[in-house]
Amino acid sequence: MRMDTEQLFVIAEAGVNHNGRLPLALELVDAAVAAGCDAIKFQTWITDKVYSRSRSIKPDYQFAAETALQSEYELVRQLELSFDDFRTIKDRCDRRGIAFFSTPDEIDSANFLVELGVPFIKTGSQEVTNLPFLRQVARLGLPVIYSTGACTLAELKAGAEAILRESAELIILHCVSAYPAPLEQMNLMMIPALRSMFGVPVGLSDHTIRSEAAHAALALGARVFEKHLTLDRQMSGPDHKASLDPPAMKDYVDSLRALCSALGDGQKRIMPCEENTRLAFRRYIVAHRDLRAGEALTEHDVCFKKVGQGLEPDKLAMLIGKRVTVDLAVDTPLAFEMFSD
Repeated sequence: MRMDTEQLFVIAEAGVNHNGRLPLALELVDAAVAAGCDAIKFQTWITDKVYSRSRSIKPDYQFAAETALQSEYELVRQLELSFDDFRTIKDRCDRRGIAFFSTPDEIDSANFLVELGVPFIKTGSQEVTNLPFLRQVARLGLPVIYSTGACTLAELKAGAEAILRESAELIILHCVSAYPAPLEQMNLMMIPALRSMFGVPVGLSDHTIRSEAAHAALALGARVFEKHLTLDRQMSGPDHKASLDPPAMKDYVDSLRALCSALGDGQKRIMPCEENTRLAFRRYIVAHRDLRAGEALTEHDVCFKKVGQGLEPDKLAMLIGKRVTVDLAVDTPLAFEMFSD
């Protein structure tokens, strides 16, 4: 499949909310379908290729989770799914009619995902400064969805340019890498700024816990949205509390689709729902008093009333000075054929 970036595209970020268990991952697929998402995204890695047993550190938000006593290596290893698991997940997605893809953390996983038949490659914000990996991913021949949290503009540009130099199709996701992200730090004006800088589609990787940021981002031009999905926000795991449960995800998707339809195309015109109101509310030129045939019309002889038909006020100059050809009662809507020179 190809993503139409002019249309709304909502990605359920399953991430690691399967807690390393395939049955939960399959339930997340079903929940994403029920919520009306266009795609579901996981994360694919080989722990020993990405994390150090002794030197990898935990981000602060993970210390608040029940997993706080585990080392980062132990936590990540516990959450890792196998390539065979992902084959099963992809099959479930195909049967349920939802797009499957994943974020690879190293090139072996990226190559596996390409062989599996994903439509996109997603890079996490942790890769923004990993230019060798971004170049490798860009050479795989798939569109790259590039998340840009926790980086400077210079770092973001260098990563985007590395991808574009490989002629890869690029979609940039504005992101604030906090779980959850505070609404007042979302810096959503980066969305139109990035569109202007790169001339590519821009979306939002949304780590807030509600929907206001997404609604504003939609109005600012974002059409691709990524939002964490969990089966239960009270589950043990690093990301559940910064995720939406299935009912909330459905509300999120439904509200975005409704608002997207409200944006329109920017072409001013009378909408079908306005036709009756226009007829009832518009003012037309009417006789201000009884007029006799032969009288020359003056501005004092007319007024503008809501009568549902007739000549609009901007036509008055074309009538002033002309003579009435028939007797007209007060409030009669005026027409050109009622006058002569």
